[in-house]
Amino acid sequence: MKKLALVNLLLATAIGLSACGKYNDDIQQYAQNALRQATSRIEELPKVNTFVAMKFEPKTDRMPFVLPKPEISMVQPLKPLDCEQPDRERAMEELEQFALDNLFMKGTISIDGKLKAIIQTADGVLVNVTPGMHMGLNFGKVVRVAPDSVEVEEFISDGKGCWDKRNSRIDLITAE
Repeated sequence: MKKLALVNLLLATAIGLSACGKYNDDIQQYAQNALRQATSRIEELPKVNTFVAMKFEPKTDRMPFVLPKPEISMVQPLKPLDCEQPDRERAMEELEQFALDNLFMKGTISIDGKLKAIIQTADGVLVNVTPGMHMGLNFGKVVRVAPDSVEVEEFISDGKGCWDKRNSRIDLITAE
């Protein structure tokens, strides 16, 4: 009985191994096809240009780690112009250091019958504004204070020495 079991085991092993041989041929054929189709050409590395050092002359060359200075245009001789000019002689007011885009209207208040706008700067300071005051970077003058807006008349340079007037408005910011 033991001999019969041993013979059956050997026979099953032989049949199993012979079946593996069939699949082994397929694997070998696949490997040969893959080797034939594989590219064996490796592209050459690009040639590296040789570095040529330049001699640095500090008196004539620009310093490599310092930002270049902006070019200065030729100063035009001062001559009287027959066009409208902003008043450059007056003292600058507090809100003239901010662009109009950085000023926000927060509300209005009436003091002695005069309507004043409450303007907040970008750094959070509140300033009461009345007509005639100046604000913005372009010599802006407050023309009118309304319950929901402030109208400002600015001077815009035309690049030739004259100035054009432009009206701008700062609207009241409402809560969302």
